Amino acid sequence: MSTMTEKTYKAAIIGCGRVAWLLDKDPLIPNKPCTHAGAYQAVDRTEIVAAADIRADRIHAFSKEYKIDNVYLDYREMFEKKSPDIVSICAYAPQRSNMVMDAIHAGVKGIWCEKAFATSLSEAEEMVRLCEEHGASLIISHMRRWSAEYILTKRLISDGVIGEPVSVVCHFSGSIIHTGTHAFDVLRFLFGDVSWVQGTLEDFGLVYHQKAFESTKNLISQDNGGFALIYFQNGVYATVHADSKGYFIFEFDIMGTEGRIRIGNRLFELYVAEESKTESGLIELYRKEIHSKENNWWIDAVNHLIDCMEGKAENISGPRDGMAALEIALAIHESHQKESTRVDLPLENRALRVLSR
Repeated sequence: MSTMTEKTYKAAIIGCGRVAWLLDKDPLIPNKPCTHAGAYQAVDRTEIVAAADIRADRIHAFSKEYKIDNVYLDYREMFEKKSPDIVSICAYAPQRSNMVMDAIHAGVKGIWCEKAFATSLSEAEEMVRLCEEHGASLIISHMRRWSAEYILTKRLISDGVIGEPVSVVCHFSGSIIHTGTHAFDVLRFLFGDVSWVQGTLEDFGLVYHQKAFESTKNLISQDNGGFALIYFQNGVYATVHADSKGYFIFEFDIMGTEGRIRIGNRLFELYVAEESKTESGLIELYRKEIHSKENNWWIDAVNHLIDCMEGKAENISGPRDGMAALEIALAIHESHQKESTRVDLPLENRALRVLSR
């Protein structure tokens, strides 16, 4: 419970769609809240005071659900009239950079931004600059950074439980930007910064605006799936399979010199190397029991954002992390444009732009 010394922060939401609040109405989702609004409701230190969306039906439905009268078609009017302390940005990626910058200029000190963080590195760099210049705390919705299972996986790797990490196979259901930035952030969380990328995009529905590319060096394309090889500075390499599939999958198969970890949606397994039980002189992998505490990523994210705003914590999912995950995804697009050749990071073309959701 809140104490008399704790401040209650005014929270507002831009974009009243699925991740903003509607997913909490899904009866099949077990661990709730699983939305921005649900998390704010569950945390004592936050109170939802307003919301904005360009769709009148969305904000009216949100207003009715949360009994909030202060809903707006223009988020800038919301900033002016309600002066929120914290803002969730749940609109589509092409609008996020302007919304983040407008929030900072309006004096907002806490921002919770959906991914992908931006559509280009030049956008992302400006967002990073403004956050640091104005002292705004911004977290990216790469939610697995707050997952007890992924935090435990990072500790198992650092403690040498599977020996030295060697390789990772990552599977997810396209696309490279919208879903992929989640995966690339997990890979960076576990293995650090990337040295180079090589990738190929699925060719269906891909639109290159070649005239714009030639005149501005700014490639604009749709957000397709594909596959890639990612090489990390510590020598670990990952193969990424992000092809379109008729089902959803999001998982990682991490191979070490002395063990293996499989982790993903509804998947968490640990294997360690031991003497074979069926053949002399052979070392094989055997599955071990592993459990992590249960936690709610969304509630933990809100509390972490507040701790960052109050100077009590170092941001574990800040704008530079969001930019780094985006850079990996954009590097795959650039590699494809260059006939799937290797692309070193950091990317030279900071204007390379991909329109994702």
